[in-house]
Amino acid sequence: MRHAPLGIRPRRAALVLTAAALVLSGCGGQGPAEPRVSSGRGRPAVASSPSPAEKPASKPAPATAPSLEPSLPPGDPGLDAPSVPDPGVASDEHAGHEEGRRTVPLLAMLTAGTVRMVAGDGWERRRGGGDECVRPEGALGLLSMTYGGTDAGVVVETVATYRDDKAADSATAALAEAAAGCGWEAAPDPRLGSASVAATDGSRSMVAVSTEGVAVLLVGTGAVAKDPVRWGSLVDLALGTSCPAAPDGCH
Repeated sequence: MRHAPLGIRPRRAALVLTAAALVLSGCGGQGPAEPRVSSGRGRPAVASSPSPAEKPASKPAPATAPSLEPSLPPGDPGLDAPSVPDPGVASDEHAGHEEGRRTVPLLAMLTAGTVRMVAGDGWERRRGGGDECVRPEGALGLLSMTYGGTDAGVVVETVATYRDDKAADSATAALAEAAAGCGWEAAPDPRLGSASVAATDGSRSMVAVSTEGVAVLLVGTGAVAKDPVRWGSLVDLALGTSCPAAPDGCH
């Protein structure tokens, strides 16, 4: 078997070692090659779009500003609509400007039937009556009625009209002083109308109430005047029926 000369073998071994060292050094300095993305026909490669997970979060749409215009229910004309009078309130063009009536209409008085509803059967009505000591003063119009005919007592109603509310209230308040001057004592105020007073002399009871330029006075004797329930109901009815005597009537 033929052998190579000994002088050549060490040189070949050195070359092999050198090549191996170069290969190892190249492998250690570079990582694996990244794959190329072909864009076709020699055009520059276009980077692929990021995945949904890598996309930046989109900014939320700005919230719509709330409307500053007030909303109105259907049929509401709004604040700029012209005002209309309240049907349940007396018009200002009549309030306080009408002259007081100079006569008291008969409709402004209690009826015998109304008294019967409160005080029982047997009551009749006739004109006149009353006590001069407790009688409204300064009235434009004045009308008195007497109700009696039973053992329950006698009731005298007086309705007086005045030029305005203030005059009617003053006349009503003055009845308290007039009654005191005649020996009557003050009684619990019924708290009705715009002014009211009450008094008693032991056997008779008196209540006076004014509203809308009209003063109503009741003087009673007997059981009906001593019963606070029936007497109070009669005062309420007398005040309610007096509205035809007001300057603008009932409203």
